[in-house]
Amino acid sequence: MSTQEAKSLRDRLVDAITMTIVSAACLTLLLFVAHGTILRAYEKLIVEKLFAQGQLVQSVMETYVRQGLPLRQYVGYQQITAAMVKQDEMLDAMVTYDREGESIFSTGEIIVRALPPTDEVPIAGDMATVRTSATMLQVVLPLRNKFERVGDLVLSVDRTRINAKVAKEFATVNYVAIVASLIFGLIVFVNWEAPAASRRRRVAIGFAATYLITATVIAFTMVAVFTDGVQSKGRALADSLGQRLDDIVNFGLQLDQIEGLDEVLVEYRRLNPEISEAGVTLNGRIVVHSDAGKVGRYWANDQANYEYRSDLTPANHPRPATVVVAVPKAVVYWQVLRSVKNFAALFVASGFFAYLFMQVAQALEQARRSETARTSLRDWRESSALELVKPIFFLAVFVDHLAYAFLPQYVTEIAGNEGLKSNLVAVPFMAYYLCFALALMPAGRYEMRIGSRGLILAGLVTTAVSMLLVALSPTFSSLVIARGACGIGQGMLFIGIQSFVLAKASRESRTRANSIIVFGYQAGMISGMAIGSLLVGQISPVGVFVLGATIALATIGYSYLVLPYDGVRALPAKSVGSNAREIWRDIGLMLRDGKFMRTILCVGIPAKAVLTGSVLFAMPLLLHAKGFVQEDIGQIIMIYAACVIFSSTWAAKLADQTSNTRMILGWGTVLTATGLVMIASHGWPSVATSPHASLLVTCAMVFGIALVGIAHGFINAPVVTHVTETDVARQVGSVQVGASYRFLERAGHTLGPIFMGQLFLAFGIGHMAFAWAGLAILFLGLVFLFTSRHEPAPETTHPEYAR
Repeated sequence: MSTQEAKSLRDRLVDAITMTIVSAACLTLLLFVAHGTILRAYEKLIVEKLFAQGQLVQSVMETYVRQGLPLRQYVGYQQITAAMVKQDEMLDAMVTYDREGESIFSTGEIIVRALPPTDEVPIAGDMATVRTSATMLQVVLPLRNKFERVGDLVLSVDRTRINAKVAKEFATVNYVAIVASLIFGLIVFVNWEAPAASRRRRVAIGFAATYLITATVIAFTMVAVFTDGVQSKGRALADSLGQRLDDIVNFGLQLDQIEGLDEVLVEYRRLNPEISEAGVTLNGRIVVHSDAGKVGRYWANDQANYEYRSDLTPANHPRPATVVVAVPKAVVYWQVLRSVKNFAALFVASGFFAYLFMQVAQALEQARRSETARTSLRDWRESSALELVKPIFFLAVFVDHLAYAFLPQYVTEIAGNEGLKSNLVAVPFMAYYLCFALALMPAGRYEMRIGSRGLILAGLVTTAVSMLLVALSPTFSSLVIARGACGIGQGMLFIGIQSFVLAKASRESRTRANSIIVFGYQAGMISGMAIGSLLVGQISPVGVFVLGATIALATIGYSYLVLPYDGVRALPAKSVGSNAREIWRDIGLMLRDGKFMRTILCVGIPAKAVLTGSVLFAMPLLLHAKGFVQEDIGQIIMIYAACVIFSSTWAAKLADQTSNTRMILGWGTVLTATGLVMIASHGWPSVATSPHASLLVTCAMVFGIALVGIAHGFINAPVVTHVTETDVARQVGSVQVGASYRFLERAGHTLGPIFMGQLFLAFGIGHMAFAWAGLAILFLGLVFLFTSRHEPAPETTHPEYAR
């Protein structure tokens, strides 16, 4: 083998190994997220099963103590609980404690102590609580007589059993991920000498296939685990009911002659509403049933139900006796679908991570191939600058949005604990957007002095410090200061990234360079919302803020290593203003331009007010008030960002083809109003009183927020094109007009939470606030369309900015 051939083989191996490591890292993130989702959802299923089993015991014991009898004198505890503990591998012990916390009854082979009642999580309202430790999970049901709480029933399971169950099912997924990464590395090795365009396409397809195959195997594993978990509850309920009736059969008594058995089944269904029917059969014929009309018939299997049977037949008895419990398959499918839905949201979020870092890896691989890029570290950084900067803005926005799904509720809780007025809840949000807006112009001037690299690093440091401040001092005043500091940091980052990409991009690739900002913001928002809303239940709000600070610090290290020190071309002085006097003089000229003023007042500021006030501030509060769980809130807000990404590309193409940005903006405003009114429709009497109210409310929320996202995709990019076609743009420059417009529209960011906060104070957290907001946006949209109908057609377009 010649020296050249050996060198070529070495380069091929290095590239293949590098891309395999990148693929493995991306799949590891997916596996980590999926494993956490499965484990959390499976634990929830176990909690529901334990709660259902505990209710049966609770019902019997409370019937006893409500007659005025002492809890300690209850007889038959072992007969009720022994079979449950023995037959259920996910139930280690069932212990009853008196009001002083002393154990009076216990079933189980191991001695389990009750965990301290700190940080209890309520389930089913106040009917029970969940206590957890590193090794134990407990469901605690109160035992009450007619007047007071006389004790507690505690069901315990060792969490290592749950972890072992999930780990066993997940083993196959790990092997699939390892094999998929190795095959991807082989694809890179085989295609090393292919033409550049063909190689990039094949590598991209190979990585996508690797990611999707692994995700598909994970999805099937999740379905198997969740289906088993849901059905184990049905089996456990059937066994527990069978155990309660077992003595009747063993003593040779006639089931159909025992009074009150039908009432037992009715009560059983009341405690477990997912059960459609329950009955006891003797030789296949129904002798007792929750529906008295079916007694005497033969039990008919229903393909729409899962049926769980518990054998009651005594030894050597000729006629089999069976307890049958039926659960509609739709109930099981819905519970499985809900868990898979959470994974789907996390799959999208982790997919953005994988997409960005695979692009970085490909850029580095391409730079390594270039002979000129191998000469120095500076050349290596310069040749891949645009690809290297993508993860920075994405991660910065991701960190900022980690808390958005629960931040309004978190602020409300802190304000309530400190005895503050409810109208102060909007203050941290106002502080963020006000500081963001005020940071834009100074950041532009500092960028000319310290360069975009310094501005990016300063913004990341400020963001990290703001997250740590909230985590270390969760008070209302700290929240206001931290959110203000975060706004400053994000404003600095925005200007730094914008300056960097414009400096590094050629004139022909400006549009592609600006897409880094559009994609980074929306993708970071989606990922942050999805992951933050699911993590808060595991690591608490403080843990989410600590995680955000950690990611910000890691991003600082990455930025310090990959961003070039020199070669950064500052924006022309005119684009940010040479001094404060010139900046405000130019803004004054813009405010006297009718087209500019119509656009900023009727479209730009209202759109941003809807984003911050309705979508990010009011919507989580409304969803929380309607009983939506935290992950659902984050996923519904995700829909907004996804729709913005979807519609913005189409709207930008339409604007370029027709040059009629006026109609596109008009449609965007009208659709925004329609989306807000659709959200408000959940409170209409015809919806609220419908038998399907829960489904209709969810549909109203989802479709309404999706429509607002589509509408904002119509506005975000075309609105800058619209204002850069004004007379003042020809006078002071389109870049300056675009920058000043972005500065002025931040007023909407600040006013949005104030406006919705006042509507909530006037009408409560409900549909009327969104209805009035929708009507206000519709009025402004019609004003814009009517007053701009005589505007001349534009001559040129300048799509310089989009966010």
